[in-house]
Amino acid sequence: MYDPPPSELSRLAKLRIVEEHQVYALERTRASIRELEAEQERQRERDKKRRIEVSWKLQPSRADGGVALLHRANRGLYTKEIGYLDAMEAQIAMGEPGIEPCQVCRPQD
Repeated sequence: MYDPPPSELSRLAKLRIVEEHQVYALERTRASIRELEAEQERQRERDKKRRIEVSWKLQPSRADGGVALLHRANRGLYTKEIGYLDAMEAQIAMGEPGIEPCQVCRPQD
């Protein structure tokens, strides 16, 4: 098949070439976006894991009048995904009446 030189291509042929290039570029851009979004999600998960490793959680007291327990967040004894405390907040909580450290994960150590 004879391929005419670019100067002899019709306007329609030229536009189809441009379109093919734009479709290719759009597909590459979308692939790059997906890769970046996936990396951001992995980074969020790493950040969350690091934050949990240095956090504490307060388990509310039970309805039967028990005490609230302070746990290390990464120990899994109290599995709610809310209420993380930083070091200062954990120290404050330890000084409050009705809050005791968990005897298993020993957050005061």
